[in-house]
Amino acid sequence: MPNLPHERRIAFAEDLIAEDVNELEAFLRVHVGRVYDEVGPSGEISFALRALLFLVSDSAGMLSALLKVDDPDTWQRSVIVREWSRLRGTAMDFNHCDGYNHALWWEPIRHYDAADEADEQSRIRQAQGAQVV
Repeated sequence: MPNLPHERRIAFAEDLIAEDVNELEAFLRVHVGRVYDEVGPSGEISFALRALLFLVSDSAGMLSALLKVDDPDTWQRSVIVREWSRLRGTAMDFNHCDGYNHALWWEPIRHYDAADEADEQSRIRQAQGAQVV
């Protein structure tokens, strides 16, 4: 089980590395597995927890594969942001268990890189300007 988050800040999806995904997936497997052990192997809650573990593995696998792509396409960049957000959002409820620090790698990632962020800000300004007219 991971003990501490990275000592670096991840501002954009391009900052993610395979170790980030592996640590977050391991964190989720440990905590969801602990809850699964408490509820037992039968019943609706256990079925839901098993399904959640499959989804975590799928998201982590997709994210890991896309992080290996050099110069990802627009759709791949969007999927990287989305899958990290899904894993992060799933882990949020378990965050307090081991004293994780939100200010480090738990912050939300909304853009692949600074250029994507600037493009979005430009589109927002253009939309606001169009509304003023």
